[in-house]
Amino acid sequence: MTFQELFIVNLKGYRKKRKFSQAKLAEICKSSQAYIAEIEVGKKFPSPEMIEKMASALGVESYYLFQSNTTADLRNLTPLQKQEIIKKLHESALKIINHY
Repeated sequence: MTFQELFIVNLKGYRKKRKFSQAKLAEICKSSQAYIAEIEVGKKFPSPEMIEKMASALGVESYYLFQSNTTADLRNLTPLQKQEIIKKLHESALKIINHY
C-alpha cells in the first residue's frame, strides 16, 4: 500500500466512523465536497494545512491519518515510506510558499 493509499483508507475510515459525509467534512474544513472526493479517489493530495483541518474535524491527531493498522507509530515506517512522506510534505510546503 502506498503512502497516499494509506492516507485515503484512514481518511475514509475516520470520516465514516464519525458518520460524516464528504460534504459535512468539507463544510467543517471550509472546502468543497468535490475536493474531498478528489482526495479520496487519489486525484489530489491535501496540503499540510488541510491535513490538520481534516484531522481536527475528525477528532484525531494528524499522524493517525498516516498509520497502518499494524503500525504503532511513525518510527516503524520503511525508508521508502519516509521518503514518500518527506516528498509529499515538501511539495505541499512549496505550494503554500509559492502561493504567498
